[in-house]
Parts: sequence; C-alpha cells; structure tokens
Amino acid sequence: MLPLTARIDSHFLGLPMLWRCLIIIAFLAVMAAIAWRKRMLTGSGTAAAAALGFIVFYIGGVSGISVFLFFFLTASISSRVTPVPVDVVRKGGRRDWMQVIANGVPAAATLVLYRSQRWDPIFLAAFTAALAEAEADTFASSFGLMSDKPPRSIMTGTIVPPGISGGVTLLGSMAGLAGAFLVALLGSSTFMLGFSGFAVAMISGFAGCIFDSVLGAVIQVQYRAPDGRLTEKSEIDGKKLERVRGIPFIDNDAVNLLSGLFSASLALLFMQIA
Repeated sequence: MLPLTARIDSHFLGLPMLWRCLIIIAFLAVMAAIAWRKRMLTGSGTAAAAALGFIVFYIGGVSGISVFLFFFLTASISSRVTPVPVDVVRKGGRRDWMQVIANGVPAAATLVLYRSQRWDPIFLAAFTAALAEAEADTFASSFGLMSDKPPRSIMTGTIVPPGISGGVTLLGSMAGLAGAFLVALLGSSTFMLGFSGFAVAMISGFAGCIFDSVLGAVIQVQYRAPDGRLTEKSEIDGKKLERVRGIPFIDNDAVNLLSGLFSASLALLFMQIA
C-alpha cells in the first residue's frame, strides 16, 4: 500500500506547473510566517528556508517537503528545549541564512540531481541521508549538553569545554544516532526505499555526524573569549577575538555543509553497491 504522501503526490505532481507553484508558494508562506513568529528563524533564515523549501517541494513533492519539515521542526525544537550551560558560548537558537544553507543545500542538491538523472531513487536515499546527518548533528549537540560527564575530544580523548566542536559524549552520540534513525525511517518509508534504503540513510547520516565532530576537532576555527573561554564567534561586543586554532574560513556552518555533502555522497556510494 502506498504511503499517504505518495498518494497525494500522484495527484499533486500531475498538476499544471502554474498551479503547483501557486500551491507551493502559499504553503511556504504560511510555514515561513509560523517559523518567524515562533522565532525559529531570522529574516535571512526565513528567506533561505523558503527558497530551499521551494526546490524540495517542487521536485520532491509532498513526500520531500514532509521529510524536510520533519527535520526542520524537530531540530529547531531540540535546540530550543535543551538547556544551555551558563559557561557555554555559542550561536543563538534562531537560525540565520548561513545555518539554513549549510544544513539544507546538500539535501536540495540531491533532489536537483534526482531530477536531472531521470528520477533515479538512489538520490532519494542521498536526500534522506543528508537530512539524517543534519538531524543527528543537531540532536548530538543539543542533548550532549545535558550529559553529566564532560565531553572529550573525538581525536585525542582529552576533556574539552562543553559546547565546543569536536567534543563528544555518550549521551550526545546516542542522541545523534536516534536522530539519524528517525529521519532515515521517515524518509525510507515515505519514498518506499525499503530496508536497504533505510540502513544506508541511517548509517550515512550517523557517519556524517561523526565526520562533523572530526572536522570540528581538526580544522574548525576557534577563538578565545575575553574571559578565557573558547568560542566559535569571531567577535564579542564588537571586539575581535584571538584565533587559537583552525582554519579562519572553516566555521561551524562550513563544517555542517561539508558533513551533509559527505553523508549524501556516502549514501550514493552505498546505494550503488547495495
């Protein structure tokens, strides 16, 4: 039996292009207004999310936008409800355009390839894997801050400050695996990818989360705040901070983008040999 979204798509994707675009624009306008009012996105983040949402909805239909929105909503909620320790310096809860692009472009790109490559379903597995990675990373970062045990560097095993990229905890890792599982399960059932598609998306998504931590520990830029804490911000209160490690242009958004592309590519490789 076809999933509900697939049955809706059988009618939606058959509509004239003008009607499809009007429906998509109206739907995204409502979603953007809600995200703005709930302070999930900044103004630039709202515009970026609407642009990516249009690509996902137009090519992937109701099935694609359902998985995309599931990631966005659950990731936003997890970032907002988990407590942030007072000694952690990180970006705010509202996603700006760079954060939206970093998390959404890998998934949107796989759908563009899906259409250009004659609707090959392996790209739907890559789409799901890219969102599974983004979900896993968000869950790991958010719930990892609740761990009773301090995080340790994924590369050296030494204790690092909470909230610093490259630091991992058992709780955060389990949360990341759960996030990858949820998106992979939804995506594989929505797109009817079967067990192999589910396994590929989950494994690739979680592998991307680990890759994110490795990049965070090795090449992501870190700065020293005036009080001595490490932070990902390059300046505080208009004052430039001292860079202590990493490549200047490789920030958290760049790492997220690279990790999403890594997961999508890994899923394509696995689907070729599955």
